[in-house]
Amino acid sequence: MEEEKKKSDQELLDVDEQGNYIDNKKEEEKKKPSNIYKYGLICICLIILLGLAYFYFIKTKSNKSIYDETKLKNLKLKSRIFFGPIFDDSFKDGKISEKGIKKFETMAKNNVALIVTEGMMVGDSDSSTFPPMGIKILRIDKDEYIEEYKKWSDTVHKYNAYIIIQLNHPGLMSTSDVIYSPSPDKGFFKNVTSKEMTKEDMLRIQDLFVQGAIRGKKAGYDGIEIHGAQLNFASLFLSTKFNRRTDEYGGSVENRARFVVETLKKIRKAIGDDMILSIKIDSEDEENGFTESGFLETGKILEEEAGIDLISVSGTNVLRKNQEPMFYERTKKLADILKIPVVCIGGIKTYENADYVLKNSKIEYVAMARALVKDPELVTKWTQKNK
Repeated sequence: MEEEKKKSDQELLDVDEQGNYIDNKKEEEKKKPSNIYKYGLICICLIILLGLAYFYFIKTKSNKSIYDETKLKNLKLKSRIFFGPIFDDSFKDGKISEKGIKKFETMAKNNVALIVTEGMMVGDSDSSTFPPMGIKILRIDKDEYIEEYKKWSDTVHKYNAYIIIQLNHPGLMSTSDVIYSPSPDKGFFKNVTSKEMTKEDMLRIQDLFVQGAIRGKKAGYDGIEIHGAQLNFASLFLSTKFNRRTDEYGGSVENRARFVVETLKKIRKAIGDDMILSIKIDSEDEENGFTESGFLETGKILEEEAGIDLISVSGTNVLRKNQEPMFYERTKKLADILKIPVVCIGGIKTYENADYVLKNSKIEYVAMARALVKDPELVTKWTQKNK
């Protein structure tokens, strides 16, 4: 037993270069970290984790407010609230009326920073009536409208507010005998099959948008927006359901965005660099040919290739219930990857809605339509209550 114990003890010893025994057991004990060292390391790890938690759960909350003054290109905006485009009966028979001017004058007086007009038709429709609602739609396909629309922009400008003209083409919503779309489809409101557009058709319609933009500039508007959402003409090109082309304008996300990019570039060249150039696009909706990944990629392409200053996010289903704001989550994802300002629109009706969107995302602006049509003084009432 003594020999085995001696042998066991000997195994714990080594010999150094001078022939002296080294007690490995003691050396190992020396190498073991002290309790102070271990607890210190644990504390450092906890501090790092708390710091990360603070960054993600507190710092990610923005201090943006609806009352902030911001700069959009060369425009000094007095709030982060926009009026979003919507069809209504303020302008009887598609013409400027005193009732309509009064409504937008009241908004401009009451802290709405920027107004986006309803989609004005650039051409290719026999009727300016929007069939589902029986409302006369504004048009900008003739020079005779310029002076009429100037009354609108002049009124808004009196109150340190700005106005952007939204351009639209009926596409499958046309009531003409011949309607146009990227691929053949049944008209939405007329029982005819659309004509699959040729390159010549595209160039002609792009020119209609350019001429509408030039008229908007002559009428004193501060920017141009293309309506590329809610299955209006430009959005048809972006949709895999309605764009089934096999040429350079169909297939990949980049190809499907090509027509819109070309149109925006032509508008920019026509209006110059001073005016705001914007687009409103659809977010994900599988049924109508939009996916989240396609939507996000389209946003990046429009920012990088089309020279836009602003982008608004909408969707094909604008009447969803119990979703306020409707398109917030998708808009938030787009704002995370873009450098240009992003506008959240759809279902924003209250101060709490608007404040939540701004505080919890990189979204720069919120737009309201129905709420401001109902009460054009709404933002000032919020100010009096919450500021």
